[in-house]
Amino acid sequence: MPSDSTSDDRLPAEAIVESIRTAPMPVVNTRYLADEYGVPLDEMGDRLAELAADGVLETHEIEGRGRIWWLSLEADLRE
Repeated sequence: MPSDSTSDDRLPAEAIVESIRTAPMPVVNTRYLADEYGVPLDEMGDRLAELAADGVLETHEIEGRGRIWWLSLEADLRE
């Protein structure tokens, strides 16, 4: 999935990674990050899906509740 430069500028990968790294828990949901950045839930979900496709994040869908996201081991080791 190609990255959208608008979302890259508005929601840079480095900032999202740092937000997850400093969150109270090592796993966050889409709403947590959407609220933190003041963007619509679907926009944040799309950006997080791009980062997961790029191997930066891991994700899991909790049926009926949404998605959770965490840093991939590879991304975490790069830091």
